[in-house]
Amino acid sequence: MENNKAIAGLLCQIAALLQEQEVPFKPAAYRRAAQVIEELPRDISTYGDEKELKKLSGIGDAIARKIIEYLETGKITALENLRITQGGIPADLMDVEGLGPKRVRQIQAAFGVKTVADLIKAAEDGKLRTLPRFSELMEKKVLENAKRVKERTRRFPREEVKEDVIKLLKKIEGVEGVDQCSVAGSYRREKETVGDIDILVVTKSPKEVSDAIASLSIVRDVVAHGERKLSFDLKSGLRVDVRFVKKDQWGSALLYFTGSKEHNIAMRRVAIKNSWKLNEYGLFDGDALLASKTEEEIYKKLKLRFFAPKERGGRL
Repeated sequence: MENNKAIAGLLCQIAALLQEQEVPFKPAAYRRAAQVIEELPRDISTYGDEKELKKLSGIGDAIARKIIEYLETGKITALENLRITQGGIPADLMDVEGLGPKRVRQIQAAFGVKTVADLIKAAEDGKLRTLPRFSELMEKKVLENAKRVKERTRRFPREEVKEDVIKLLKKIEGVEGVDQCSVAGSYRREKETVGDIDILVVTKSPKEVSDAIASLSIVRDVVAHGERKLSFDLKSGLRVDVRFVKKDQWGSALLYFTGSKEHNIAMRRVAIKNSWKLNEYGLFDGDALLASKTEEEIYKKLKLRFFAPKERGGRL
């Protein structure tokens, strides 16, 4: 559930920057909301509009609006403004786990660090440990977390990873209990580069299948291991997210996780005009399911032509 993790991380950044300003109460409220969002049982985009979001514990008007803004635009303007007003802290440095704004500013002032790559070099050169309140152990931890950010932001040429993806799909298809599987995301949209690989799997025994995939020889590091999602890195460093879905939700899940985000937003707007709701579980009129089994039936129900994956940009 990438949206949950991303939004929780951004809310924690807002909390850290507000705390630095010594704003009372709000930092704790943003951290509490971040924890609620990170622990949600499903993707936050499936909870509907601002009114529905405010039914969640710890989510008030201001935070609900920020969540909607992120889901629609991929950013939170209030956070960007805070970064600018408090010294122009680079967004990618704030993404490094364990680095708050004070430490980021401290490292910037001492070594002119502006990017994650700069931070990695400073840590590898043993410079961070020379700073006040830093230690060799802390430097090692910062280095590990910074490398994870760098890996997450790296783009791989599609042709470079194609063989690995085909090999991985064949291995997953061979796992007992797998009824259906497909690659999704930017790879399915045939983009020239990919940041990670999304794979959907239909199975009636997600725990057993998740365990079996995690033990495949092609897997390097498992970073999340559950019955809904399995995340790991291939030996190349490419991140793979495997999501386990029900057979009757195949079409809506494949549509949602193929993207693009802009295409999904445009489709949701069409659904909203009909007073419907579209998410990874299906197209709904209230609680009544209208379509979910195939992508084609969802487009048809919305009175849209079928868009091939590589056509799924922002406009309909």
